[in-house]
Amino acid sequence: MATNLPARSRHELADISHLSGSQKAAILIMYLEEAVARQVFGHLGEDEIRSVGEAIASLDHVDPGTIQAVISEFAGDLSRSLYLQAQGPAYLRSVFPQVLGKEKAHRVLRSIEPVSRKGFQKRFGKMQPGALSARLRKEHPQTIAVACAVLGPQMTAAVLEGFELDLQVDVMMRLARLKQFPLELLEDIEELLGTVEEGGIELHNVDADGSRLVAETINSLQGEMKDELLAAISQKDETLAGEVSKQMFSFDLMCTADAKGVQNMLKEVERKDLSLALKGADQKTRQKFYENMSERAAQYLQDDMEAMGPVRLSEVEEAQQQIIALALRLEEEGKLIFLGGGDSVVE
Repeated sequence: MATNLPARSRHELADISHLSGSQKAAILIMYLEEAVARQVFGHLGEDEIRSVGEAIASLDHVDPGTIQAVISEFAGDLSRSLYLQAQGPAYLRSVFPQVLGKEKAHRVLRSIEPVSRKGFQKRFGKMQPGALSARLRKEHPQTIAVACAVLGPQMTAAVLEGFELDLQVDVMMRLARLKQFPLELLEDIEELLGTVEEGGIELHNVDADGSRLVAETINSLQGEMKDELLAAISQKDETLAGEVSKQMFSFDLMCTADAKGVQNMLKEVERKDLSLALKGADQKTRQKFYENMSERAAQYLQDDMEAMGPVRLSEVEEAQQQIIALALRLEEEGKLIFLGGGDSVVE
């Protein structure tokens, strides 16, 4: 091994392709503290010790770039060889029963692992909604609500069509108030709906945003059923219906409005309200409005927003709700269309 390697800049890695494995090992070992180096030598065979020792004996000066290159290559090789013996959940399922006992481990595991809706959707996605409705209809509304939370909005919307309106309202109101998946009910649902594979569906006690799930479910309904269900919920609990409505018609819904509809809306909305609403909107929603007004008007609007400075969130939300209400009125009048799922408009 050359005793004098060329000097390099502090941050430049040298080309070490010409170095042998023993030479690289020698550089790496000499970089280590002696106590660590002694441990390394303790794991080498006699021939390996001799080969590395000969390389070390020939060393005189090694520049920092070469040392860094050797360490970098070693770290890269090490990272490629590292692996865990099992994935996290599998590891816990293997270890916990031995530590806690089978029954206690089962409950602890179910309380810390994440909810998985994939199992339900894989198992029941191909079922006829009517058959699934018939299976759930016999259960308590609270059990149905938890099942709907796991099945997801689209499947829930299909299942609801098999229920009478009173049961639809009861289930949706319970779902809207659902803040957590109770472990006991989840176990009942596993038994009720069956399992996907050996070991059951992974369901556990976690937080849930019930009102958002209701909003997404109602948005998945077709035709008059959407309005009928929301009106029925409003009769039972106007505050709850208002909360769901806000999530159903969030301001980013404006991104799905057709261009002509946005232009019709711009004719009626106050510039002050629009600038305040857009102050709290994302760039995509802002761009939807900018591209449907003149360049000068868009610049004026941006100037207004910048001149406002910090504003109260409540004021932004109020302005956004006013524009949403205007957009929904224009939709009823046929002057605005909300597009979705790849829909297009024929002029």
